[in-house]
Amino acid sequence: MRAWLAAALTLVGATATPVAALDPRDFMRPCRRHDLIGVWRVLRFGFAQGAAVDRTDAAYLPHQRYVFHSNATMAYVTQDVPFTPEDQRELPKLPPTATWALESDGRLVRQRDGMPVVEKADCKIVLEPVTDPRGSQPRAQRGDILLTDETSDRRPVTRRLLRKIRGLGGD
Repeated sequence: MRAWLAAALTLVGATATPVAALDPRDFMRPCRRHDLIGVWRVLRFGFAQGAAVDRTDAAYLPHQRYVFHSNATMAYVTQDVPFTPEDQRELPKLPPTATWALESDGRLVRQRDGMPVVEKADCKIVLEPVTDPRGSQPRAQRGDILLTDETSDRRPVTRRLLRKIRGLGGD
């Protein structure tokens, strides 16, 4: 558990409290269905140490958005250039490219259209702000989501810090 916590804090920043003294339940909880509904921007993402990934995959482009619909469908969009305000307004209208569900432990399960593989990710919602003492990274705020994509044997691959884009549905 401490190794996972240290890795999560590396992504979202560190608190003034030493990692060994932190309990993730103090500042995060598993995602619930209503937490996800809406449009999310990826503030930050990184690769887990030792993870084998194809860094040329479009999933690792710098600008990423998730759109979770209440009917258990979703869209995921990535691009090289920042999203314009018009691009963002159109996100809720994108055709879904996957279905999604949450397991009882908050694990996000995604099935992309036409793909036999079921993708899983640990999904945690931030309950208290987490500050990076270096000040160089975005601060995790209450309501942000830490999404950790996993292999079939639950080893982390990537971690993303998501923040909801207000005013685009689901708020």
